[in-house]
Amino acid sequence: MKNFVLILLCPFFLTGQNYTQEIESLFASKNYDQAVITLERYLIESPKDIALIELLGDAYGYQSQWSKAVTIYKSLLDIDSKRVTYHYKYAGVLGKLAKTERKLSSIGQISKVKASFITAAELDPTHINVRWALVELFTQLPSFLGGSYKKALIYADQLEQLSKPNGFLAKAYIFESSSQDDLAKTYSKKGLESLKELECFQSKLPHSNHSSMHVNSLHFLIAKACVSQNAQLALGQQYIQNYIELISSKDSKPLEEAYLIQSQLFKLQNNIPKALSTLEQALLLKPDFTAALEERQLILLLKP
Repeated sequence: MKNFVLILLCPFFLTGQNYTQEIESLFASKNYDQAVITLERYLIESPKDIALIELLGDAYGYQSQWSKAVTIYKSLLDIDSKRVTYHYKYAGVLGKLAKTERKLSSIGQISKVKASFITAAELDPTHINVRWALVELFTQLPSFLGGSYKKALIYADQLEQLSKPNGFLAKAYIFESSSQDDLAKTYSKKGLESLKELECFQSKLPHSNHSSMHVNSLHFLIAKACVSQNAQLALGQQYIQNYIELISSKDSKPLEEAYLIQSQLFKLQNNIPKALSTLEQALLLKPDFTAALEERQLILLLKP
């Protein structure tokens, strides 16, 4: 089975609750262990507090406790089956759980993942993150499990109607995955040219605010497009740094791949020392990372 990871990043807005600042602070500092302890304590006092229950599911997800997160989100769907966010989060963590299980068990889970994501998309025709999840799901799944570039492109078309940068970069991702390199480059270029339509484009917003606007994988794809096009390299550095700072267990690209993109950007900026040091960070995480080893050899040829 191809490696597939579903995107699950959602903002948390809590108002009128005495636990607001404490929980938000724990999430912001990525102290998920303490967040779980705190949330479980509050739930003893308020066992029917829906917001607390959802946050506990989020904390389990960030801890990669997929089975516990699935149970939480399923209980919320039992309460309200029309809530888009519940379908989105349930499908995301169920996909993660399926990845960790034996093949036979995971096949049954994947059909539930698809069904819940599709339901979320139908409930909210403007939900960008759900459509990104479907693009990634249908692109990364093997065909015998229902993977389909054609279906992925349907949701990329929907993304394009909602947001040209998201749609163009989704298509670049699909075409690259299907080895249609010319089309991938065409849509990478279109994506970069349309970036000014993104609300956070070249803004001075804190990095954490970006996750409330779009999926973190978009940061990665923008930076990758900058490498592909050898254009807007400073912007590429900004977005890959956003990805690195926001990365969590729910993201589709591992940290070593982000460091590789960052290194390639440094190389194109003729900053060879930084390119090499960033590659070393990637190789510390994954010593047998072939692409990083090959990139290091290429960079060493550029050294005076």
